[in-house]
Amino acid sequence: METQQLIELWKRARNRGENVYLATVVHIVGSSYRKPGTRMLVTSRGERAGTISGGCLEAEVARKIAWFTRNGAFLKSYRSSFDGDDVPYGLGCGGTIWVLMEAGDSVDAMMEALRSSLERRAKAVVLMSLSNDGAPHTRVISEAEIGAYADSSPHEPSIDQMKLVLSENRVVASFENAIQGVPQHICMPVIPPQRLFVFGAGDDAQPIVRSATELGWEAIVADSRSHLLRQERFPLARHLSPLPLGNLASPDLDYELAENLRMNENDCAIILTHSHAQDRYLLKNLLIRPLRYLGILGPRHRTNRILGSICSEIGLSEQECMKRLHAPVGLDIGKDNPAIIALSIVAEVQAQVAGVSIKVEKSGSEISS
Repeated sequence: METQQLIELWKRARNRGENVYLATVVHIVGSSYRKPGTRMLVTSRGERAGTISGGCLEAEVARKIAWFTRNGAFLKSYRSSFDGDDVPYGLGCGGTIWVLMEAGDSVDAMMEALRSSLERRAKAVVLMSLSNDGAPHTRVISEAEIGAYADSSPHEPSIDQMKLVLSENRVVASFENAIQGVPQHICMPVIPPQRLFVFGAGDDAQPIVRSATELGWEAIVADSRSHLLRQERFPLARHLSPLPLGNLASPDLDYELAENLRMNENDCAIILTHSHAQDRYLLKNLLIRPLRYLGILGPRHRTNRILGSICSEIGLSEQECMKRLHAPVGLDIGKDNPAIIALSIVAEVQAQVAGVSIKVEKSGSEISS
């Protein structure tokens, strides 16, 4: 959602002929609400999108960014303490953050990379030189161009490091010859939004799609029921995919599912069709895919019965299936209404995407159909 807002503001400003400025958090020491790689776009008329703090710095940076960048990119640190030359901005996290402010062509290059990641699912890395001689500067390098740019400097990330930045979606910083603790070079990823496939277009899918979209994910809703799979029911969904599940015994069905969805190892999926036959078919096809997350709605005993009927067909034991499957789907935080259920599901998916381990003993009945 935030990336979309950045792109939309950039487009509007460019259409009006306004100057645009970009503020990027590039380094932190101590605690900070936002982490390196977060951005805020500011226009010459004062509009802004994105955040670089919990609300403490945005107005100050937006007010001064045009002046700071009048001679080129500018690196500025902000502290939460009241000593020294910094204005007491009210930062409550007890840390120091460095913000790189840019204008001109480098901003357009960054925004084009973000637009490509959103519209074409293209990947790129951003190389930032911060503490070398001269003014800070950035370069945006597409995934296809990495080989040509890598190893141009002994201090810049190697090909393997750039690929690691993209595959793990994390920032890599080089502190060799750093000045005042600021990295000399930083490599940041630009990757497409997380995709969440929601199998089932019932009423319980609607708050899940809304929550996922709020996180900036792309939600793809798939269902065989055309009366439910409608744009007015899922206005925020990236795509609505009709599932050819009329004849589950069709030998062409597996091929059609694979061709229609084009899922990959970075995708997440949840199954909530409320149909035993469709859940069985989807589990049979999705358990053999290397997905980042797969969850199914319904009590554990129901899922166990389905797994018992398909394990021999897919060559996996029930134990192996359960290692790949979150069943029942969602964290056990209560199930009073669809919004809470959606929150529990999206929170569990987010934890998996972020690599955060959450130890939860599931009763085997939550969340039931």
